[in-house]
Amino acid sequence: MTKELETLHEEQTVVAGEDFSKILAVKKIDRALVIFLEGDLGAGKTTFTKGIMRGLGHEGLVKSPTYNLIEIYETEQLKVFHFDLFRIKDPYELEEIGIREYLEEPSSACIFEWPINAKSLLPEPDYQVNIEHLKETEPESRKITIK
Repeated sequence: MTKELETLHEEQTVVAGEDFSKILAVKKIDRALVIFLEGDLGAGKTTFTKGIMRGLGHEGLVKSPTYNLIEIYETEQLKVFHFDLFRIKDPYELEEIGIREYLEEPSSACIFEWPINAKSLLPEPDYQVNIEHLKETEPESRKITIK
């Protein structure tokens, strides 16, 4: 199943993430849900994640894990591991931080920005979200495709 939508500004991208979080909150599996967020630099991957976290009831700051590699959020519904793999040079760097333990955590979700940089170590995603700039003249316009 594929869902496509367009957003015209940042808040609509956040709301799209919030709507997506409703799917995650009802899933009960004995491992982490795996979500790939793909798109160019600045496409809105972290903005979409802010919406996911807001939809799960997180009220604190949600920031890009570019320099930390991972940000961890706990909500009543899910524990969320938000990874940014943009700076990963060797996928085996993820082995050093214990990626397998994160992926095996029940009642959790692993959100990966730039999953292409570690594709050889990551399982197939449960959900793939592609975000792209829609128009150069409207810099906040996005096309979001969820598979």
